[in-house]
Amino acid sequence: MIKKTLKAFLLTFCILTTPNAVLSETTSKPERYDIIISEIMAKPAPGIGLPPVEYIELHNRLPYPVTLRNWRMTIGSTSKNLPDITLDSCDYAVLIAAKNLEDFSPYCDHIYTLSSLAITDGGQLLTLYDSDGEVIHYVSFKSSWHSEKIKQEGGWSLEIIDENWPCAGRWNWDSSTDPLGGTPGRPNSIGNTLVDNTLFTVTGVTLRDTFTLRIHFSKTVAADVLTQAEMFRIRPEINILTVSEVPPEFASVDLQLSESVKPRTDYRLCISGTFHDCGGNECPIEQEIPFGRASPPEKNDLIINEVLTNALGDENADYLELYNRSDKILDLKEFKVGYGGDTMPQKAVVAVSKGLQMPPGTYIALCKQKSITEEQYICKDERALIECDSLPDFAISKGIIHLTDRSLRPIDRLAYTEEMHYSKLLTTKGVSLERLYADMPTQDENNWRSAAESAGFGTPGYQNSQSGNAEATDDYEIVPEVFSPDNDGFEDYCEIICSLTEEEYRVSITVYNNRGDPVKHLANTVLCGSVARFRWDGTDDNGQPAPAGMYVAQIECWNLRTQKSVRKRRVVSIYR
Repeated sequence: MIKKTLKAFLLTFCILTTPNAVLSETTSKPERYDIIISEIMAKPAPGIGLPPVEYIELHNRLPYPVTLRNWRMTIGSTSKNLPDITLDSCDYAVLIAAKNLEDFSPYCDHIYTLSSLAITDGGQLLTLYDSDGEVIHYVSFKSSWHSEKIKQEGGWSLEIIDENWPCAGRWNWDSSTDPLGGTPGRPNSIGNTLVDNTLFTVTGVTLRDTFTLRIHFSKTVAADVLTQAEMFRIRPEINILTVSEVPPEFASVDLQLSESVKPRTDYRLCISGTFHDCGGNECPIEQEIPFGRASPPEKNDLIINEVLTNALGDENADYLELYNRSDKILDLKEFKVGYGGDTMPQKAVVAVSKGLQMPPGTYIALCKQKSITEEQYICKDERALIECDSLPDFAISKGIIHLTDRSLRPIDRLAYTEEMHYSKLLTTKGVSLERLYADMPTQDENNWRSAAESAGFGTPGYQNSQSGNAEATDDYEIVPEVFSPDNDGFEDYCEIICSLTEEEYRVSITVYNNRGDPVKHLANTVLCGSVARFRWDGTDDNGQPAPAGMYVAQIECWNLRTQKSVRKRRVVSIYR
């Protein structure tokens, strides 16, 4: 009785506050976001108060009644024809499977049945189409949208918070707080007014084909962009014939070009104008984005540059940073990230399925949960963080990460262990592993280091805190000669740099203390090229910190003619 009284009150309020002229428009065709998906029960068991029944709730945001005839909904890849649904002004309709009608009818009015309803527990894309096949609303939900983990286990629905932001994703949805576990057919328990302060930017571009440039935005773009082609310009000049939306998210637009994008040509997309998001906010953009024809990926064009495998707070928030070390434009839709298996990944996913161009010398961090990465680390450019919730789960202490092309041909590979971290860390939780040199082998353990504490233990999307930059000026040199292995991001290690007169030298390096005792064996007849770098982080052969003091590095080299040379260089370890 209370539920029906509340519903009647809301209906009366909606009618009384609506002009008579609007009430007469009962036959108007609903437009995008007029009818929205407002609640989702994907995992109903164990039930809290409602019977264990999946449902999807629709809400009429219009101040007059509408009939949804010949509408349909896709649930993942399955398309469902909806029954004719009549929605009063500001009213709700609840979709359930026909077999559950008897159990569910005592808890809800305005139930409509489908032959079946199978919503994936972990989340999937739900899209509502009108009779003309136009997208009216979509929600690509995840079980992680439940902010309380206990509610991810079942019995609680996801509710939209502010229906004035129907295109918003995770930040506008959360678990129901109703004692029954959901509010089917009535106002949501967490309904509230939100303010969207997120930036409206271009996150990247990709070529769909040589005549079609797709632009990806950080938010959904209103349809008025279709009439404002003058906001886009290409240099060297190519005329833009049409601007079209990309359903169902409408967070991308396609520019149809008058001529083909030429190979080996650097282009720039210039954007200048005021856009609108789905909430009606004005969003000015002044931006230039380089683009061109992407080159086919070759080995080591794109490299693994940083990885977080042990996220803070038990969150599923790993990230993997990639760096384009080539002189080519690369498109991340042509790469796969894999995990496990020695020579071949056990699981692999496309790095960015929608495509994203990386110019030479740029970084991209693929994040399990971008919002957590932004919250926990210094992120200098949020456009360099790309959410990839299908990123394989990386084991914390030991594993193999593969970077391949779409045919699984190897591009780069990292077999990591926890021992590659700074030895004096109390914990590696929340600490990323960073690559020192882009031109040194990925699998060289001396080429990896824990991210510096001064940088927040991670640098997703930009140059690493522990990036090497020492240049050799002698045939054998230690840089720096005085270092402080305290992981503060400043001179945390020294490098022994061997500039050799010919390739295929064998090199052995041993560090001795001031009593002449061997402390660290850095290399044992290692085959080297013309330049070799070896890192000492101040630990002994047992991985324990060596005392502060003066040390001597003895460097022994043999060439192919077995001619041997021995050099000794001093180095000082201090603790600040």
